[in-house]
Amino acid sequence: MRSLQIFKVKGIPFKLHPYWFAILFLFSWSISNQVNLTSGEIYNIKEAWLIGFLTSFFLLSTIIFHEVIHTFVSLNQGVKIKNITFYFLGAVLQIEKDCQTALGNIKISIVRPLLCFSTALILFLIINPTESNEQIFTNILSRLAILNLFLGFLNLIPIGFLDGGNLLKSTIWYFSGSKNKGRNFLNKLTLTLSILVFLLGIICLFSFNFYYGLLLTFLGLFGINSSKSENQFFKIENILKLSKVSELKFKPLRKIESNSNFVQLNNVVKSKKDKQDKYLFLTNSGRWDGFIEEKILKSVSVKKWERTFVGDFKKSIKKFESVNFSTELWRAIEKIEKSNEGIVLVLNSADIPLGIIDRNKIGYFVFNKLGLNLPSNLISKFNNKDQYPLGIQLPKIIKLMRKKGEIE
Repeated sequence: MRSLQIFKVKGIPFKLHPYWFAILFLFSWSISNQVNLTSGEIYNIKEAWLIGFLTSFFLLSTIIFHEVIHTFVSLNQGVKIKNITFYFLGAVLQIEKDCQTALGNIKISIVRPLLCFSTALILFLIINPTESNEQIFTNILSRLAILNLFLGFLNLIPIGFLDGGNLLKSTIWYFSGSKNKGRNFLNKLTLTLSILVFLLGIICLFSFNFYYGLLLTFLGLFGINSSKSENQFFKIENILKLSKVSELKFKPLRKIESNSNFVQLNNVVKSKKDKQDKYLFLTNSGRWDGFIEEKILKSVSVKKWERTFVGDFKKSIKKFESVNFSTELWRAIEKIEKSNEGIVLVLNSADIPLGIIDRNKIGYFVFNKLGLNLPSNLISKFNNKDQYPLGIQLPKIIKLMRKKGEIE
């Protein structure tokens, strides 16, 4: 569903997701119900709905204001933001590049909680001198102040997707000098706290306050899933950074002698097992002498095949996209994504070809490292497809790693 752009700040679009309007209605309805239950003798139904709607609407306004200030601080710390989409009680930022320093992340993390607390304090100061004939106005401001106070404390909870999580992670990074220490500790803490928040939300849902309980329940579930995803991502990230191309099982090179004619070439092509194989590598007295593409068969008349030799069409091996066998896995993936065919040639330290790797070879290697041994019938289903098995998005993971400053 397409989001609605409401304004731009420094060229960054601020958008409202369509779900926001549905949540606004539900939140307004929930607050109006609470007003009816607790103050039904003071406010009629219309006034209760007015309090519910205006409280919800002004809460969004404060969140948008906080996000604008947060955006300026983030940009000042080197963050590149593509767009910001609001989902009522928060916003999702599409970031092209994260802050690369621990201190910068600490500054970014503390902005929203401080703004929530400041807003709550200002609203409480405004409420204090208000006269009794402004009861609806007072009710709205008091609820708004309490909600901002709630969001401020909520944002400080050390869970991965909240500001408190980033603050804790960045503080550990700042004092220890290790970014991964902060990430590992935060992920374990996120899972523990998310389970507690989820259980607290269930209790609140049926015993104390419906919309606070609903919010806590969703946050708990989101935190549990986020922790699991982050743990998996961290494992894949380490595999891509620490593994070398030499650890993969290479696809053997298809060979043919340079002095072979096109009849012999055609026989080799007919006997191939993998339909994706389009290249043959030439040898001359046991030495590598270049490579050719199968399609050269179509460029010569069948009548001339016996008198035409593959060596006349050879290309230098240097023109084939290649990687060294000691190259990190993430670099090999970037090479594969740049190649036209989705394959690269692996060379040893003496630039002698060892074999070929493709998306399948890398994908299954990662799965094996993760402890996922896929059945052979499933492997055969994907082997003839030019894609990573089971849709694993390794190139996107590498982009995220680069965005986070994990690789350069």
